[in-house]
Order: sequence, then C-alpha cells, then structure tokens
Amino acid sequence: MTWPDVLTVTIGAFVGAGAAFGANMLVRWLEARRGEAAALTELITEIHFRRVLRRRAPVVSPNAVAIDPLYDRARHSIGTLRGTIRDARRHCQNRSRALPVLNEMTLACNTFLDDSETTPDAYRLHLMQLHARLNASVRRLRSSRRAIADLEPGDATLAPTVEGLRVPTQLLPNGPDDEREASATDPAS
Repeated sequence: MTWPDVLTVTIGAFVGAGAAFGANMLVRWLEARRGEAAALTELITEIHFRRVLRRRAPVVSPNAVAIDPLYDRARHSIGTLRGTIRDARRHCQNRSRALPVLNEMTLACNTFLDDSETTPDAYRLHLMQLHARLNASVRRLRSSRRAIADLEPGDATLAPTVEGLRVPTQLLPNGPDDEREASATDPAS
C-alpha cells in the first residue's frame, strides 16, 4: 500500500464518519422538532378542552369564594394548565421560538391566579382576560408552525361520534341496567 492509498483511505474514513455524524445530528434535530410540535399541539388541544375557558359574560360574582362553584374549579383548572404549559416547555428545543410564547402563557396563568385571589368577585373578568391572552398566544404559536392546530381556548363541544346515536335526554323510571333492554323498552326504537 502506498502513501496515496493510505491518504485516500484515511480521508475517506474521516469524510464518511463526518457524513454519518451529520446525518445523525440532522435526524436528532428533526425528531426533536417533531416532538416539540407534538407537545405544542397537545398543549393547544388541552387549552381548547378547558371548559372554564369557554367564553362567558364577565359579570360580577358576589362572594365567589363561598358561593360560586366555578371559582374553585377555575382556579384549580388554571393551576393545572400552568403545569401542562411547563411540560410543553420541557419538550421545546433550547432556542425554540415557542419558549417566549409559553413563558407568556405561564405569566397569564399566574396573573389570573393572583388577580382572582386578590379580587375574587371579578374572577370571571380575569378568566376572560386569560382567555384572550391564551387565544393570542395560541395564534402566535400557530403562525410560526403550520403543523400546530389553531383551536380556540375552551371552545370544544361534544357531538355524537356514532352515526344514528341518540343522546339520552331523560332518565328511565326504574330502568334496565343493560343497553339492549333499554332499546327494547324505548318506544322510539
């Protein structure tokens, strides 16, 4: 083996190793980006399904702490949402454009929790302010990535998933336990 052969084999080995290393880095970057998009989509879907974020009139709720059952549910739900945002942040890459938006979402949740504790009678107003801030954040996340769904906070609704399925509207008096018995006794069947 001559020096040119050794040199060619050595350079080929380095170039091949470099190409393999570069391909590995590219695959890892693409997987991380895909994981980030999945986490952001999951977060936006979770916000979409938060019933406390459904649009409602920001009316005064006198003595909300003692009387209004939605007050405690709203505070608990938004506290949980803050943890969900934190989980999404963990799936983001270090220099992701989503990180500042997620930080703003966390700040919006913190602001709601603080304001609703300070002035509980106005918590519905604070909830609708949070809704508007989260909606703007969702739109910002959506504009930077096409793979992320654009869903409004709290706007999810239920619909029958099986064709022909009727949603029950009343209780049966001393009704049967079995679905087949229920359809046999239902005059509309």
